[in-house]
Amino acid sequence: MNEIKKIYYAHPISIYDTPQEERDLDLIKQLWPDAEIYNPNTKEDQLGYKRDGFDWFLNRVEECQLVVFRAFPDGKIGAGVWSEINWGDVQCHIPIIEIPMLMESRKLSIDDTREYLKHAGKR
Repeated sequence: MNEIKKIYYAHPISIYDTPQEERDLDLIKQLWPDAEIYNPNTKEDQLGYKRDGFDWFLNRVEECQLVVFRAFPDGKIGAGVWSEINWGDVQCHIPIIEIPMLMESRKLSIDDTREYLKHAGKR
């Protein structure tokens, strides 16, 4: 696997400058401590977007070896984030990793886990 030197952090603008954004950045730093993280939440990015349109962000994706993204809380992926992860996958052929959402709502009880495992082998 190629060395990960730079990571593109794709996320909805609704979480820019929030504690969630900080937690995500901390997680990415913990997982890839030697990598540079490209966070498109900067004034330079706002100016680049005004000048070059969404190509500004796609060009930044091309500079990276990995895209880590977060969807909206309901699991939907907005048009901008979708464009970034799709570009990374289809055009740049780099790995895409999603930061999970709604972990608590996906938790099974012990009994539900047993039932799930009982039926999982029959698939």
